[in-house]
Amino acid sequence: MRKRTIAVTFITLSSLSLASCRSIKPDQQAATHSESLARYRASPEAKESNQRRSIASSKEASIKQQSNQSTSAKKALTADQQTSVNQAFLAWAAERATIGNMAVSDWYFDHGAAGFGDWFANSPDGRILVQPGTASPGFNAYPVHAIGGCVFYTALDGTVGKDNLDRGSFADNYSLNMAMDKPVSKYLLGDNGVVYELKLGNGHLTSTNDGFSELKDDGKQAYSEPLAFAVSEDTAAQAELKSLLANY
Repeated sequence: MRKRTIAVTFITLSSLSLASCRSIKPDQQAATHSESLARYRASPEAKESNQRRSIASSKEASIKQQSNQSTSAKKALTADQQTSVNQAFLAWAAERATIGNMAVSDWYFDHGAAGFGDWFANSPDGRILVQPGTASPGFNAYPVHAIGGCVFYTALDGTVGKDNLDRGSFADNYSLNMAMDKPVSKYLLGDNGVVYELKLGNGHLTSTNDGFSELKDDGKQAYSEPLAFAVSEDTAAQAELKSLLANY
């Protein structure tokens, strides 16, 4: 008898619950959903999430804008003009490095024995010609050409500002005075007015070859695809390069 009473009670409660659910009209359900959504949108968590998305979207748009403006800003410089721009940028970089308690050198790229192909870097704007070879495809095949560059790092001997990193043999490379357990950044200056950056170091062996590769003598295939440079988020560096190129 007791079991039957419990069963009847359960059925009755279930029926009341179902009846209650059926009694909620579609417009009431929509209103309840809208109220919950409004409360979430007004919450601190939602505001913080929207802010993060907005910052990320703005940063992505800024990088795309810099890249899209690259063709119009392109400069055809002589070898002497390229040297002048690179030296002026290095002087600026030395001041920035000193502020950050870092060293900077213009020895951002070098290589040992090689063939006749072009040396290049990869970027969002395509391949960047860094050192032309004697084989095809040649200068005009590249959308961007390197004016110069530099490398930021922490010096083992405590040097800050401009440093003569190329002080030993090529085999010694960066090992003589670069703390590879600390951040290392290579800056590559494009003739399109864009500064490209490759972040290295942080416990990884780093050398002058990093970020660059050579095309085979047929000019079609590379011996390997190097780590790609990105458009640098260093807005001060971007402004400095554009300012220097505006003189030509």
